[in-house]
Amino acid sequence: MTSPLTVPPLVGHLRVCENEPMTDPQLAAAHRAYKRAEHTLEQRRDELFKAIGEAVTERGVRQSDIVKQTGYTREHVRRICHAYTEWKAGRAPKLKLAR
Repeated sequence: MTSPLTVPPLVGHLRVCENEPMTDPQLAAAHRAYKRAEHTLEQRRDELFKAIGEAVTERGVRQSDIVKQTGYTREHVRRICHAYTEWKAGRAPKLKLAR
């Protein structure tokens, strides 16, 4: 049995996949909207990570307070702060966490 996580879903006769052209205009529009939302999510996540890193490393906000506000684990907040410090010091070109 094939896992639904590893196989793109079928929509009618089309296989939804990023590397195949879509012929259905409604499906193509939905895919474009999804990609725009994905891009916006990345931008907002970067803004949030910068705000968290700045609050903890530069303004002295406690990590536990960030945990209460965001629902993130303390370990995740610590990783964000570490990535922020590396990015701020110029040792990392982008503020990204290893996933």
